[in-house]
Amino acid sequence: MKRNAIRTLAGVASAIAVTMAATGVSAQSNRPVTVVVPFAAGGGTDITTRAMQSGLTDALDANIVVKNTAGAGGTLGVGEVARARADGRTLGMAPVGPLTTQPHLRALPYNIDSFDYICLAYSAPTVIAVAKDAPFSTLEEMVSHAKANPGEVTFAVQAIGSVPHIAGLALAEAAGIEMTYLPVNGDGPALKALLDGTADVFIPHVSFFSSNAEQLKSLAMLQSERLKEQPDLATAAEQGYDLDFPIWGGIVAPKGLPEGDVTRLEGACEAAVNSAPFQERMEAVKQPSAYMGSVEFTAFVREKYETNRVLLEKAGLLSK
Repeated sequence: MKRNAIRTLAGVASAIAVTMAATGVSAQSNRPVTVVVPFAAGGGTDITTRAMQSGLTDALDANIVVKNTAGAGGTLGVGEVARARADGRTLGMAPVGPLTTQPHLRALPYNIDSFDYICLAYSAPTVIAVAKDAPFSTLEEMVSHAKANPGEVTFAVQAIGSVPHIAGLALAEAAGIEMTYLPVNGDGPALKALLDGTADVFIPHVSFFSSNAEQLKSLAMLQSERLKEQPDLATAAEQGYDLDFPIWGGIVAPKGLPEGDVTRLEGACEAAVNSAPFQERMEAVKQPSAYMGSVEFTAFVREKYETNRVLLEKAGLLSK
């Protein structure tokens, strides 16, 4: 009896092992994939990520969970991705600031070599935005107000060295004005600051502006030509200021993914960007689409990393 019981138990164990081996890939594929957004919910990066969610779900045949980890100018969330296991189950929507400007400003737990770059997912113009009831309706009116009241115009920014911050510095220099900076943790908190009067100005990317157009008005879009999706928005260039500061971002993964996983995720990203839900959402918020594959995106990030280092050095903001 004991020998038969042992044989029975061995047979059961063998069957379990075979079943586990046969279903391992399936079980793995059913695990959720987390996409970390390094800013608060409701901001432009969050809007774009959630627009990709259903397309990524279909392409990867996995439950996609969007997780907001805000703070420190986006570096908390991007750092979370850098520390994660390189198994394709933790990704990040990494914007320009945390990738290409913040590492020049202070020591961080990651650097440009900490990631596999999967795809560029968006590149959007930025908008100088104020509340609907703001006392100025054009960029020149705001500049005149700032000149008459030095330091009284409060400018909400996510972090020193972020694209909105650099754009604000460039505007202040070009216009010869002073603004007081108010640190916030994302576009959502910046909008709240505008609406409660804590801040006067902030610079979101165009999708966030469009999603909140009933509460905001644009003083200028920071690019050289009008956007075909937003033909009514005047540019800074039209008003005498040569300012062009897009906010872009893309999907990254912790460094060390197998080449096959990078290829699989790259394909999923492209499918999500080209999916009907994503395109419809971008059309709704009047934001142009953008996509680069892994090789092109990697080169693009490295180029912008060096370009922004030079800009920050000129502004005297590089860490010692």
